[in-house]
Amino acid sequence: MTKTRASSIRILLTLSGLTFLGPFALDAFLPAIKDAAQDLNTTEGQIMISWGMLAVGSGLGQIFYGPISDKVGRKPVIIFGLTLYIITSAISATVTSVEPLFFLRFFQGLAVASSMIMMRSVVRDLFNVKEGAKLFSNLFCILAFMPIIGPVIGGYLTNEFGWHSLFIGMALASSISLIIIIVFLDESLPKKDKNALRPKILMDSFKEIISEYNFLTFLLIGIGTYIGLFGVLAGITTVLTGSLQQNAEMVGYYISTVMVGHFVFAVLAGAIIQYLGINRIIFIGTLTSLFGATILGWWALNGTTTIYTVLIPTTIYLMGFALTLPAMSAGAMSNFQHMSGRASSLLGFIHQVAGALTAIIIGFVVDGTQIPMAIALFSGSLFAFLIYIIRISKVRFED
Repeated sequence: MTKTRASSIRILLTLSGLTFLGPFALDAFLPAIKDAAQDLNTTEGQIMISWGMLAVGSGLGQIFYGPISDKVGRKPVIIFGLTLYIITSAISATVTSVEPLFFLRFFQGLAVASSMIMMRSVVRDLFNVKEGAKLFSNLFCILAFMPIIGPVIGGYLTNEFGWHSLFIGMALASSISLIIIIVFLDESLPKKDKNALRPKILMDSFKEIISEYNFLTFLLIGIGTYIGLFGVLAGITTVLTGSLQQNAEMVGYYISTVMVGHFVFAVLAGAIIQYLGINRIIFIGTLTSLFGATILGWWALNGTTTIYTVLIPTTIYLMGFALTLPAMSAGAMSNFQHMSGRASSLLGFIHQVAGALTAIIIGFVVDGTQIPMAIALFSGSLFAFLIYIIRISKVRFED
């Protein structure tokens, strides 16, 4: 199917309000980790584990939202997710110890899951592969901009009002997004599948999806890129506050600086993906990420820890990630219009779990140096690049 430019812009503007949920919960909180640990009388590692629980919840949530949305529609699932996000954010603003935060961040992750899953599903419902890749790139471009402003906002709010104020901001922003979705988003599911939640049918469909060559190829590439991404998110703050002794506000600015490169290349991906194609974009993206990770690893092994030796290779890695992500998503979903919700769920579940495990492991081994982060980036980007080299030649797309 082919949508008009006006309808594409309308969908883009409506869905763009969902793009902030994950980055606000993840990136805006990064500058507050040290302050939260001190206030709650715990370690930065424990706060990182609670942060990782958000990713666990997001991963688990994604396995359910797709099938549910295939049965009841996309819009009800989005509304539920936004409502849960508002509630968990508001309660998180009141905690006085780290233990409740583990559970609250897990359920906040369940809420975050609905946004990415439903964005993918709505786009696949309404657009063909080529148009969908373009819209994915535009949405991920907006998604890439959020980590630029998120850490700055997080650092400022933490310094001025305390880290609890971040959760108040999350609740208010998601309330606005909920109103926009209720008013402006039409149901996109062309036909509801009444059997989508039957266990046997669900398992059979997951088996069909993961055994499809395209899906498995892009799934594996995505696992590598998400290991690296969560290596950045979980590792960079502890390096900045540990080895480099930066305060919350400066951490926010430095993380935002890194994310500028991510944003620029997300914009570039949207501009060139229809000309170079999914496969070439992923080659360039995975190779760029591997290059950045190699530089970071080299400096880490040589014990060279400065602002520049941390931020420059991390920026290069994220440039490659920004190129890879939309093409990987479009490629994985390319042959599953008939059950895009389930395909999107499985893709998001596995990627988020890979990222969450990375964050939790880093939370246990964090030492204030860039070595844990460098290991995650290098191993993840090398894996993604090797999967591309081995499998991409047999990828075939349907319209």
